[in-house]
Amino acid sequence: MKKTILFCFTLLFYLNIFAQKPADIKSNSKYIWGEATATSLEQADNFAIKDLVSQISTKVESSFSTTMIESGEDLEEYTRSAINTYSNIYLNDAKRLVVNKRNKVYVLRYMDRDIVDGIFRNRKLKILDYTNLAVRAEKNCRIGDALRYHYWALALLNSHPEKNAIRYQLDDNTQISLITFINNEIDKILQSIEITITDTVNFNKSKSFILSAKYMGKNVANLDYIYWTGNTYSNLYSAKNGKAVAEFFNNQADDFSDLRIKLEYQYLSRTKIDSEVESVMSMASLPRLKNAKINIPLTQHNKLTPNIVQQQELKTVGIYQSDDIETKVSFTKKCTDYRKTVTLINQSILSKTNDNIQDLFTDNGLQSYNNIIKYGNAQILPQKDSLRFISVNNQTMMRSIPMLFSFPNNNRKFVENIVYTFDSTGKVNNINFALTDVAINDILSKSERFGSDEEKYFLIDFLENYQTAYAMQNINFIESVFSDDALIIVGTVLKKSEPIEGMYKQLDTDNIKYTRFSKDEYIKHLKKAFNSKEFVNIAFEDTDIKKTGGKDKIYGIQLAQNYYSSNYSDKGYLFLMIDLNDTINPKIYVRTWQPEKNMDGSVIGLENFTIK
Repeated sequence: MKKTILFCFTLLFYLNIFAQKPADIKSNSKYIWGEATATSLEQADNFAIKDLVSQISTKVESSFSTTMIESGEDLEEYTRSAINTYSNIYLNDAKRLVVNKRNKVYVLRYMDRDIVDGIFRNRKLKILDYTNLAVRAEKNCRIGDALRYHYWALALLNSHPEKNAIRYQLDDNTQISLITFINNEIDKILQSIEITITDTVNFNKSKSFILSAKYMGKNVANLDYIYWTGNTYSNLYSAKNGKAVAEFFNNQADDFSDLRIKLEYQYLSRTKIDSEVESVMSMASLPRLKNAKINIPLTQHNKLTPNIVQQQELKTVGIYQSDDIETKVSFTKKCTDYRKTVTLINQSILSKTNDNIQDLFTDNGLQSYNNIIKYGNAQILPQKDSLRFISVNNQTMMRSIPMLFSFPNNNRKFVENIVYTFDSTGKVNNINFALTDVAINDILSKSERFGSDEEKYFLIDFLENYQTAYAMQNINFIESVFSDDALIIVGTVLKKSEPIEGMYKQLDTDNIKYTRFSKDEYIKHLKKAFNSKEFVNIAFEDTDIKKTGGKDKIYGIQLAQNYYSSNYSDKGYLFLMIDLNDTINPKIYVRTWQPEKNMDGSVIGLENFTIK
């Protein structure tokens, strides 16, 4: 019955539209319109949209005049190009009136003038959103993200008729021109990036420069770049936690006087996650950032280091569950054995053989090792930082060994820090990708009321297992860590649901679109997605973790998640409700993912649940 009513209402709506005449619409100052006549409906419709764009361009052309004076471009062409970036997103929803004539089709496309103003307001909000994301990313040393968000905001701003009038509020509540603020921030970021060469490595007829990437003296959490190889630029490389690399083959770099690096800031391959940005990036008038080029002299780096493994002069830092002196001495001796084990594993990776190392692993550890090696042509990078040995829960984490990963069918290479976990027998039981330094510090900086150091490392270990499982496409782990009746939501927000294992009794949102999966449905969906991807890489940021009251170790984890794969990328907000009462077998009771924050700027979190 509801479907019938809906159908009848829709039918009456269209009858009302077609009852109107083109002349009535065109003579009504309420509307802005475009028209066209052609031999087919599709052709006439396209021409009508173009005419509508032309009319809107005429309406706002004067607003772009200052922009054109600055750039020297043709005002009419620039305005039409800018307005077209809106037409691809919004103007196709303009109302349409069709009149069939003899062998011809007439189409009138029209919309309220107030709607046009609303379209510009919406883009202004998105520009400010990207600017705020850039500011937060810069504070967390996520310099790649900061450059991307600032640049996308700048590109969108260049398409806005109020480009020179939009203001940005600073922390001290003073206001500044947004375009001035963005340009100043980009210049500040580029001038504060320091890339230096820390090692030169010779391996398998290749020569690699090992790089340190810092921002204002701190390790960058992420930064993407390419470099000149002699006849072209390299594939895209990604620095992480301050570590980066530049590879050369067949003596390419022997005659170079400097290493020429270009920082990535446009991220054209990732604009598909935002159709507005993708459309704006097609404009010819995008700004170029001259300061994104870095030249590093090579004169003092001619001496080659014969072996990466011999580079590792490591110090040991221990966090113990006991203050007993004998326990600490015993633990230090064990750490020496762990270092020897990892040295043998590194030598195996360098020689690309697995001879005589199987006994160093448990069954689970060997599977983890094989997955890592198969993940993407793993290469060991020199270790200059101190290794940290963390003893918790009858196991020891060895943090962390930098590796470079590359893929034959993809032009992206990235650095990951690797964490080895040893069981009580001294064998490697697991290997994970490490969280970023920023995410780890977010957890460790929590007060003692939040949890002990041991509990904090439980969380770090859980999150590293979680992100590595997705990268390794480890369906078995993902399936085991979710509760059988876990609530899994993919979309923008939650809706009220039935209780799960008595964990909560309500979610306080109503009348909101959502997609809910059972555990089996979600696993099936993941298997299908994984089968189509050469690689998956996940990076967490903006970590916010809360603990429920009482003795139970139930945590709510909010994360901004950057997801990269061989054929898809996105950014969204992840929430996990996990139970760590059994640290050996943690369980996820709730997983939600939303591509954008809620209207009030919040993200789904622990406060949306009532814990019994």
